[in-house]
Amino acid sequence: MSIKGWMISLCILVLVGCSESTESEGQKYGPNGTHRSIGVVAPKHYDVWVDKFFVESLSEDIGWRAPIGIVSCCWNKPFGAMADWQTMPEVFLIRWFSFAEQQSYEALIRLENPGEIEERMKEIAPFEAYGKIKKRPRDVLVLGLAPGGTVVVWIMNRGENAIEVGRYQGKKIETHPEHYREITERYNRDHGEFLEKSGIEFEGW
Repeated sequence: MSIKGWMISLCILVLVGCSESTESEGQKYGPNGTHRSIGVVAPKHYDVWVDKFFVESLSEDIGWRAPIGIVSCCWNKPFGAMADWQTMPEVFLIRWFSFAEQQSYEALIRLENPGEIEERMKEIAPFEAYGKIKKRPRDVLVLGLAPGGTVVVWIMNRGENAIEVGRYQGKKIETHPEHYREITERYNRDHGEFLEKSGIEFEGW
């Protein structure tokens, strides 16, 4: 093959490779979207700090860690701290510090029916946005962390079409409030008045 012919062949291969890469890269949104993510939320006025969040897919033998940090509002919404999927998660280990309670919790959660949940997340759930009806799957798996260590799991794309798929109870663990002193001071400035008037709500989550 001549040098010119070789160069033409190389260019074709590069163009084909770029075309295939462009189509496969990234996650797609919309009715037939491939996007899936995990959200961690907390009720309004009950901010938490998530310092450990490990996720594992037993069927795929894959595990990963998602950095979360501060979670501030809102309960039963898909807009908390977010992390994209690598594959359908089945087991979660989450540890968090509740600023209102000055208490740390840890929960080991194993979804009872992850395959069924994944299929339900593919179902289209319309919602209204900016005066228009949007159609998307329930593409966010949301873990809600409430006072007392309650963990509620939903699937949704907006709060109005959330479906609860699990409810769990975390356990109290050794706590070091001094590690969160500066953030607690800011939290108290923002929410201290609410806590004084309303106290900490442990029921109804």
